[in-house]
Amino acid sequence: MLRFAFLCMLLLGGCALFPLSEADCRPASWYQRGYDDGFSGTFAQDLRYVPECGRMGIQVAQTEYLEGWRDGHREWDRLMGSFKKMSN
Repeated sequence: MLRFAFLCMLLLGGCALFPLSEADCRPASWYQRGYDDGFSGTFAQDLRYVPECGRMGIQVAQTEYLEGWRDGHREWDRLMGSFKKMSN
């Protein structure tokens, strides 16, 4: 449990070390940004994007982002499951 808490603090602290740029807040598609985040196996980043992009006056299409994240994460999960089956 202590390791988990430490890992969470490290991850949350790491986000503060790398603030988003305006270009990060203006993707061509919030769906695609979400898909890319999900497919890379990361947690959904919408709770990071909304306040940071909001400070720049940019609104995040949170619904589109989360739809993309779910699709990307589902694909990542499917691929990881196939990889685990092949390695057994």
